[in-house]
Amino acid sequence: MSVSTLPGARMATVTPSAAAFGALLTVAGSPRLGPQPNSLDNAVSCATHWVRLSDGRRPDAMWLEAGAMMQKRVARGEWLRYLRRMRVDRGPLLSREWFEVTRVRDPSGLPEGDYLNVIFISRFAHATQYETVSLAPGAQGWLPVGYVVRPVQRDGTL
Repeated sequence: MSVSTLPGARMATVTPSAAAFGALLTVAGSPRLGPQPNSLDNAVSCATHWVRLSDGRRPDAMWLEAGAMMQKRVARGEWLRYLRRMRVDRGPLLSREWFEVTRVRDPSGLPEGDYLNVIFISRFAHATQYETVSLAPGAQGWLPVGYVVRPVQRDGTL
């Protein structure tokens, strides 16, 4: 690199050492490698695991694995009754496909922040429904903080 102070003045040339330049590139330009606990892949895996607990008739395990945010808002007994009633109404699961992941920023009624909704299209014996698992980022990965089931409209809209 050359630096000039005034026209006609002598020019000073500054050349950083190769080691210093390499260290600068290593710190400034290196991608973050290693586990990414809050990746989209992990979000879909977390949501899939969580709805499978419902399939296995383990609503208690779902509640225990949910984030503290959900546990504070929904009592354990209420959660168990909700899922049992849903299972009776919709019948056994026939198929489930991951459909969409959407980002939700600062949802009403929850602490400010970025959340994800993982949406599945699920076919049950008595209904085809959207299952939405809401996730909040945690230190160790995504935490389920909500579960909503809605019927699929004939035109396929959410």
